Amino acid sequence: MYKVHLDVYTVRMTKDTILVAAKAVLDREGLPGLTIRKVAQHARLSPMALYRHFADKDALLNSLMEDGLAEWERRARSIRAADPLEWLEELGAEFLDFALNEPHRFDAAFFLPAPKARQYPDDFAAGRSPVVTMALVRIEEAKSKGRLGAASGLEVALAFSALVQGLVSMYRAKRFSGERQFKALYKAQVALCVGGFTPKPARRKP
Repeated sequence: MYKVHLDVYTVRMTKDTILVAAKAVLDREGLPGLTIRKVAQHARLSPMALYRHFADKDALLNSLMEDGLAEWERRARSIRAADPLEWLEELGAEFLDFALNEPHRFDAAFFLPAPKARQYPDDFAAGRSPVVTMALVRIEEAKSKGRLGAASGLEVALAFSALVQGLVSMYRAKRFSGERQFKALYKAQVALCVGGFTPKPARRKP
Protein backbone atom coordinates (compact mmCIF):
# COMPACT_ATOMS: atom_id res chain seq x y z
CA MET A 1 0.00 0.00 0.00
CA TYR A 2 2.81 2.40 0.92
CA LYS A 3 4.53 1.73 -2.41
CA VAL A 4 1.30 2.43 -4.32
CA HIS A 5 0.88 5.77 -2.53
CA LEU A 6 4.52 6.60 -3.15
CA ASP A 7 4.19 5.78 -6.86
CA VAL A 8 1.08 7.98 -7.17
CA TYR A 9 2.86 10.80 -5.33
CA THR A 10 5.91 10.45 -7.58
CA VAL A 11 3.78 10.55 -10.73
CA ARG A 12 1.93 13.62 -9.48
CA MET A 13 5.15 15.39 -8.53
CA THR A 14 6.72 14.61 -11.89
CA LYS A 15 3.65 15.83 -13.75
CA ASP A 16 3.62 19.03 -11.67
CA THR A 17 7.34 19.47 -12.39
CA ILE A 18 6.68 19.20 -16.12
CA LEU A 19 3.87 21.78 -15.94
CA VAL A 20 6.11 24.16 -13.98
CA ALA A 21 8.80 23.68 -16.62
CA ALA A 22 6.29 24.24 -19.44
CA LYS A 23 5.10 27.48 -17.82
CA ALA A 24 8.71 28.61 -17.43
CA VAL A 25 9.40 27.97 -21.12
CA LEU A 26 6.15 29.75 -22.00
CA ASP A 27 7.12 32.75 -19.85
CA ARG A 28 10.58 32.94 -21.38
CA GLU A 29 9.92 32.16 -25.03
CA GLY A 30 6.18 32.48 -25.58
CA LEU A 31 4.06 30.07 -27.62
CA PRO A 32 6.48 29.73 -30.57
CA GLY A 33 9.23 28.45 -28.25
CA LEU A 34 7.09 25.89 -26.46
CA THR A 35 8.41 22.50 -27.61
CA ILE A 36 8.52 19.09 -25.95
CA ARG A 37 12.31 19.10 -26.15
CA LYS A 38 12.68 22.44 -24.38
CA VAL A 39 10.13 21.56 -21.70
CA ALA A 40 11.84 18.21 -21.03
CA GLN A 41 15.22 19.93 -20.87
CA HIS A 42 13.94 22.50 -18.39
CA ALA A 43 12.35 19.74 -16.26
CA ARG A 44 15.62 17.76 -16.42
CA LEU A 45 13.88 14.82 -18.00
CA SER A 46 14.31 13.01 -21.27
CA PRO A 47 11.61 13.61 -23.88
CA MET A 48 10.62 9.94 -23.51
CA ALA A 49 10.17 10.40 -19.75
CA LEU A 50 7.94 13.40 -20.43
CA TYR A 51 5.81 11.35 -22.82
CA ARG A 52 5.05 8.95 -19.96
CA HIS A 53 3.06 11.77 -18.32
CA PHE A 54 1.73 13.58 -21.40
CA ALA A 55 0.89 11.46 -24.42
CA ASP A 56 1.80 14.22 -26.85
CA LYS A 57 2.14 17.98 -27.18
CA ASP A 58 -1.63 18.37 -27.42
CA ALA A 59 -2.03 16.86 -23.94
CA LEU A 60 0.54 19.33 -22.61
CA LEU A 61 -1.24 22.23 -24.34
CA ASN A 62 -4.55 21.16 -22.80
CA SER A 63 -3.00 21.12 -19.32
CA LEU A 64 -1.44 24.54 -19.80
CA MET A 65 -4.75 25.93 -21.02
CA GLU A 66 -6.58 24.48 -18.01
CA ASP A 67 -3.99 26.03 -15.70
CA GLY A 68 -4.52 29.43 -17.31
CA LEU A 69 -8.29 29.09 -17.16
CA ALA A 70 -8.08 28.08 -13.49
CA GLU A 71 -6.27 31.34 -12.75
CA TRP A 72 -8.88 33.26 -14.75
CA GLU A 73 -11.64 31.59 -12.75
CA ARG A 74 -9.86 32.44 -9.49
CA ARG A 75 -9.69 36.08 -10.54
CA ALA A 76 -13.37 36.16 -11.50
CA ARG A 77 -14.39 34.63 -8.17
CA SER A 78 -12.41 37.31 -6.34
CA ILE A 79 -14.75 40.06 -7.63
CA ARG A 80 -16.95 41.31 -4.81
CA ALA A 81 -19.24 43.79 -6.60
CA ALA A 82 -22.88 43.15 -5.67
CA ASP A 83 -24.36 45.11 -8.57
CA PRO A 84 -24.48 42.85 -11.67
CA LEU A 85 -23.38 45.51 -14.17
CA GLU A 86 -20.59 46.69 -11.88
CA TRP A 87 -19.52 43.06 -11.61
CA LEU A 88 -19.24 42.83 -15.40
CA GLU A 89 -17.14 46.00 -15.55
CA GLU A 90 -14.85 44.65 -12.83
CA LEU A 91 -14.58 41.39 -14.78
CA GLY A 92 -13.28 43.46 -17.68
CA ALA A 93 -10.74 45.11 -15.35
CA GLU A 94 -9.57 41.69 -14.11
CA PHE A 95 -9.22 40.48 -17.69
CA LEU A 96 -6.94 43.42 -18.48
CA ASP A 97 -4.87 42.93 -15.33
CA PHE A 98 -4.45 39.25 -16.22
CA ALA A 99 -3.35 40.14 -19.75
CA LEU A 100 -0.83 42.77 -18.65
CA ASN A 101 0.65 41.08 -15.59
CA GLU A 102 0.62 37.39 -16.54
CA PRO A 103 0.75 37.58 -20.34
CA HIS A 104 1.94 34.05 -21.06
CA ARG A 105 -0.50 32.43 -18.65
CA PHE A 106 -3.19 34.63 -20.17
CA ASP A 107 -2.16 33.42 -23.63
CA ALA A 108 -2.36 29.82 -22.45
CA ALA A 109 -5.93 30.43 -21.28
CA PHE A 110 -7.24 32.27 -24.34
CA PHE A 111 -4.94 31.89 -27.33
CA LEU A 112 -3.25 28.51 -26.99
CA PRO A 113 -4.28 26.15 -29.85
CA ALA A 114 -5.34 23.47 -27.38
CA PRO A 115 -7.59 20.74 -28.81
CA LYS A 116 -9.94 20.89 -25.82
CA ALA A 117 -10.52 24.64 -26.04
CA ARG A 118 -14.17 25.51 -25.44
CA GLN A 119 -16.31 26.23 -28.49
CA TYR A 120 -18.98 28.92 -28.83
CA PRO A 121 -21.90 28.58 -28.34
CA ASP A 122 -22.44 24.95 -27.29
CA ASP A 123 -19.81 24.67 -24.54
CA PHE A 124 -20.83 27.99 -23.01
CA ALA A 125 -24.55 27.26 -23.18
CA ALA A 126 -23.85 23.91 -21.50
CA GLY A 127 -22.09 25.65 -18.60
CA ARG A 128 -18.60 24.30 -19.35
CA SER A 129 -17.02 27.73 -18.76
CA PRO A 130 -17.26 28.69 -15.07
CA VAL A 131 -16.51 32.37 -15.74
CA VAL A 132 -19.05 32.68 -18.55
CA THR A 133 -21.58 30.95 -16.30
CA MET A 134 -20.87 33.54 -13.59
CA ALA A 135 -21.28 36.32 -16.13
CA LEU A 136 -24.56 34.86 -17.41
CA VAL A 137 -25.95 34.83 -13.87
CA ARG A 138 -25.22 38.57 -13.58
CA ILE A 139 -26.57 39.29 -17.05
CA GLU A 140 -29.83 37.48 -16.30
CA GLU A 141 -30.08 39.29 -12.96
CA ALA A 142 -29.70 42.65 -14.69
CA LYS A 143 -32.26 41.65 -17.34
CA SER A 144 -34.76 40.61 -14.66
CA LYS A 145 -34.47 44.11 -13.18
CA GLY A 146 -35.04 45.77 -16.56
CA ARG A 147 -31.44 46.99 -16.78
CA LEU A 148 -30.51 45.04 -19.92
CA GLY A 149 -32.45 44.74 -23.15
CA ALA A 150 -33.73 41.79 -25.15
CA ALA A 151 -30.38 40.38 -26.34
CA SER A 152 -29.74 36.88 -25.03
CA GLY A 153 -27.24 36.36 -22.25
CA LEU A 154 -24.88 34.50 -24.59
CA GLU A 155 -25.01 37.35 -27.12
CA VAL A 156 -24.08 39.86 -24.42
CA ALA A 157 -21.30 37.60 -23.13
CA LEU A 158 -19.90 37.11 -26.65
CA ALA A 159 -19.93 40.84 -27.42
CA PHE A 160 -18.19 41.54 -24.11
CA SER A 161 -15.56 38.81 -24.67
CA ALA A 162 -14.90 39.88 -28.27
CA LEU A 163 -14.41 43.48 -27.16
CA VAL A 164 -11.93 42.84 -24.37
CA GLN A 165 -9.92 40.24 -26.29
CA GLY A 166 -9.88 42.46 -29.36
CA LEU A 167 -8.65 45.48 -27.41
CA VAL A 168 -5.87 43.44 -25.80
CA SER A 169 -4.83 42.15 -29.24
CA MET A 170 -4.76 45.71 -30.62
CA TYR A 171 -2.62 46.87 -27.70
CA ARG A 172 -0.14 44.06 -28.25
CA ALA A 173 0.04 45.02 -31.92
CA LYS A 174 1.03 48.53 -30.74
CA ARG A 175 -2.12 50.19 -32.06
CA PHE A 176 -2.23 52.56 -29.08
CA SER A 177 0.25 55.32 -28.33
CA GLY A 178 0.92 54.09 -24.80
CA GLU A 179 -0.28 51.99 -21.89
CA ARG A 180 -1.89 54.90 -20.06
CA GLN A 181 -4.00 55.85 -23.08
CA PHE A 182 -4.88 52.20 -23.69
CA LYS A 183 -6.06 51.61 -20.11
CA ALA A 184 -8.27 54.69 -20.20
CA LEU A 185 -9.82 53.72 -23.55
CA TYR A 186 -10.23 50.11 -22.44
CA LYS A 187 -12.14 51.14 -19.31
CA ALA A 188 -14.34 53.50 -21.32
CA GLN A 189 -15.10 50.88 -23.99
CA VAL A 190 -16.02 48.24 -21.40
CA ALA A 191 -18.45 50.67 -19.76
CA LEU A 192 -19.83 51.59 -23.20
CA CYS A 193 -20.30 47.92 -24.09
CA VAL A 194 -22.16 47.14 -20.87
CA GLY A 195 -24.22 50.31 -21.17
CA GLY A 196 -24.98 49.62 -24.82
CA PHE A 197 -27.22 46.70 -23.89
CA THR A 198 -29.39 48.74 -21.53
CA PRO A 199 -32.93 49.27 -22.83
CA LYS A 200 -33.54 52.63 -24.44
CA PRO A 201 -36.40 54.73 -23.08
CA ALA A 202 -39.49 54.59 -25.28
CA ARG A 203 -39.91 57.60 -27.51
CA ARG A 204 -42.95 59.67 -26.70
CA LYS A 205 -45.41 59.97 -29.51
CA PRO A 206 -45.99 63.53 -30.71
